[in-house]
Amino acid sequence: MSATMSDRTLIRNDTAAPSALRVVMLLGGLGIGGAETQAIALASEMQRDGHTVDLVTLADGALRPVVESLGLTLHVLPRVAGLAFTAMPALTRWLTISKPQVVYAFLEVQWLLALAAVSCIRAARRPRVVLGLRTSDYDAQSPQLKARLVRSLAKRSTRRADLLIANSRAGLDSYRAVVPNAPHGVVVPNGIDVTRFMPSPVSRAYWRGIWSIPTDATIVGHVGRLDPVKDHELLLRAFAVACASDVACHLVCVGHGDPDRVASLEQLAEALGIACRVHLVGGQADTSTIYPAFDLLALTSRREGFPNVVAEAMSCGVPAIVTDCGASADIVAGLGEVAPVGSVDAFAIGLTRLRARCAAALAQDSRSHIVSNFSLGAAASRTAAALQSLFQVDTV
Repeated sequence: MSATMSDRTLIRNDTAAPSALRVVMLLGGLGIGGAETQAIALASEMQRDGHTVDLVTLADGALRPVVESLGLTLHVLPRVAGLAFTAMPALTRWLTISKPQVVYAFLEVQWLLALAAVSCIRAARRPRVVLGLRTSDYDAQSPQLKARLVRSLAKRSTRRADLLIANSRAGLDSYRAVVPNAPHGVVVPNGIDVTRFMPSPVSRAYWRGIWSIPTDATIVGHVGRLDPVKDHELLLRAFAVACASDVACHLVCVGHGDPDRVASLEQLAEALGIACRVHLVGGQADTSTIYPAFDLLALTSRREGFPNVVAEAMSCGVPAIVTDCGASADIVAGLGEVAPVGSVDAFAIGLTRLRARCAAALAQDSRSHIVSNFSLGAAASRTAAALQSLFQVDTV
């Protein structure tokens, strides 16, 4: 049999698939973000299933207490002057000592580090390298030179990896379109801890009290950093249109942002005449108690991979309206509303429609959908199966 690029990995590996894996997950840091929270949750669930998973990061951060509370092994790599590439020798030493079977690198800078470090290890002891695809716009050009350089190097290095794991079909298709010689890839949707993200009348009342919003008011919630890619401007404009006549409707945005960004959004809310109903409340390390305070979730992103916030909100019984990017439409699956990226009018119409649809039955259906399709246990099992496939012999 002749090997195609997609079979290359399976032919190369000729040992029996291990029932218990030794995995290093390589992250950029422990700041609050979708990739970081997903990696931590996935590592914990895989350990419960009998695998050994170590977290290795380039920087410490706010999520360290979460890692420690879960009993995960954590190693923060030393760097010189904060430069990522200077962590490569320390990563090589760590991999040589810990002897993982797989290194799972979650973002592009970490891809490059993992591939470089593994290339320095003797072939007989070299772990497999798995790259995580966490977005869906690999054909886009970043305005930042550094980001463009990293992405270009990452694309050129991809062929040296053993497997791609994308958290959305859109992400995998996007990457294959720009890197035709990429290795075999699989789609593993992110997983949600449905025992943690669940409805809570107590949390609902608590946060509404903190925000000084009446218990009977409608809250449209948004969770995500105050970054232009999240398109808060569209959110504010659509909210102003959809909720113009309802003074009991409030918008709560949970997420960190630099002072200039916050000031700009506050000025826009003032200009739209909705400042008294818009609440920019800052970021929270644990959002599981916040979602139940919402009546619906809005996601206006220009690009996404698998937006955890949508599935987390739905797991809490909060239906969502999203822009059609990444896996967003697949997550809501007809239970919410979907609008084209960048369209204020379409998003406002969808927001109005979803408000009219909100009811106890829709809330329950939203949670049931996530429990059935996007549980953390399912994500851990799918990830383990994908990693174990690297050690199976191609017998065809």
